Amino acid sequence: MGSSSVRASVALARLAERPMLACLTVFLFTIGIRAALLPILHVPMPAAHDEFSYLLAGDTYASGRLANPPHLFWKHFESFHIIQQPTYASKYPPMQGLVLAFGEKFFDRPWIGVWLSAGVMCAAVCWMLQGWTTPSLAFIGALLVAMRVGILTYWMNSYWGGAVPAIGSALMLGAVARIVFERRYAQGATWAVGLAILLNSRPYDGLVLALLTGAVLVWNLASLSILAKRVAPRAAAVLIPVAMFMLYFNARVTGNPFDLPYQLHERQYTVANNFVWDHNNAEPVYNHAVMRTFWAKVNADQANDMHAHLVSAYLVKLSSMYGFFFCFYPLFLPALIWPYPLKTPQERIGVLLLAGGLGSLVPVIGFQYHYAAAIMPLIYLRFLQSVDRLRKWRANAKPWGLALAVLLIALIPIQFGRDVWKLFADGEYAFPMAQPYHDMVRRLEALPGRQLVLVRYTANHDVFQEWVYNRADIDAARIVWAREMAASEDAPLIQYFRGRNVWLLEPDQSPPRLTRYQSAPALQKVAQRSE
Repeated sequence: MGSSSVRASVALARLAERPMLACLTVFLFTIGIRAALLPILHVPMPAAHDEFSYLLAGDTYASGRLANPPHLFWKHFESFHIIQQPTYASKYPPMQGLVLAFGEKFFDRPWIGVWLSAGVMCAAVCWMLQGWTTPSLAFIGALLVAMRVGILTYWMNSYWGGAVPAIGSALMLGAVARIVFERRYAQGATWAVGLAILLNSRPYDGLVLALLTGAVLVWNLASLSILAKRVAPRAAAVLIPVAMFMLYFNARVTGNPFDLPYQLHERQYTVANNFVWDHNNAEPVYNHAVMRTFWAKVNADQANDMHAHLVSAYLVKLSSMYGFFFCFYPLFLPALIWPYPLKTPQERIGVLLLAGGLGSLVPVIGFQYHYAAAIMPLIYLRFLQSVDRLRKWRANAKPWGLALAVLLIALIPIQFGRDVWKLFADGEYAFPMAQPYHDMVRRLEALPGRQLVLVRYTANHDVFQEWVYNRADIDAARIVWAREMAASEDAPLIQYFRGRNVWLLEPDQSPPRLTRYQSAPALQKVAQRSE
């Protein structure tokens, strides 16, 4: 190793030994690299149903409201993952929407909230790992998280979330380590802050992690009186006002403090439920064929198929999850599952928490990578613990273990470099699924005045390409998107929005066809309502 490499290693080790500076460095590294990529990897365009629902939440909160009054013509504005009655609001818990609202309110860019939250996530993982392993490994692990998850994945490059629940998980896990291993009981407040974030972003994951970490605290503290006197009061000081807010939030959105918006939405729209222990709902009466196709056909068929093949579906979840968190993931599996003796409390507790977290995914129908956000810090903890053990292995007096450990760690920055190089080689990155919608938005925004767009789908419309999304204040929006219904129902809507230019949009034409509503083609209208 050359002298320059030695000096760099020493400098990094000294940086890692300063915990807060290391966390700040990881934060700046994450947001700085992503900012540097903006000329080719622009601010992301929303495309998925969920993203628009979160953006509605952000727009609502940025306007100073927790929910919006239902619109008189709400049936024209129904869309996915959004409730229309008794209020007009996103179905999702509020935390991701608050992050987007921060970006919208202070920077006029909801994505700024995502950008900052991804940086905070990587810094929080660094802080969490510092409680479980050495400062150098914690710093390395956080940089790996930044390169593999924090910069180039959809957790940074969409509005869907992932970073926010991972922040909550990292705070909970880091606090537990400090309470159990260092007897720093004031960290009970940090544990509660993390739980509050999870309960308001991924409630099921939050409850699971609360039970797992709570069991660790009960088992490892010297007596229950310590838990009751020195940890619980600090946690309660955070969680009691949070619980009051959650009840108030539910009451404002659903009218019932004990009814989550998510639950209300599922009763109103869905057939399949999210857990294996739930029975399917009776099919609701839908106002639009596209809603029925998605919820009663596509979503229900996917859920029923996973329910019928639970074991194989779970193995697919694990495989895809490790592929997301690690490049060349088969090479990482031995490091994660090799049966090393679990010699330290950190290893034993970390493995038990990870096993419990992985087990919690079994009854969940469906899977997206952010479903594993609460587990992600534990996965990287286990990887670092295994690599630390691996580096000490020698065969024939040669440090093969060290070479393998260095190789495994180096693979992630190598892959990250390849991905960045590919971005530059390919030129500006496009968001293909989102492009037609946003091209149409720009076209409409270039027109004088305000616009009302009635959307007409064909019978074979792709239900994942949705066009009807609106701002929190529909009446004040420059562009209002509505579903075309029967002429007798469309006429009052057009009259209500008199003074606007009225358009018919046929997005299933190639290219999407926009015509004046009065001169729309006299074709047989596709049935937009379920009989």
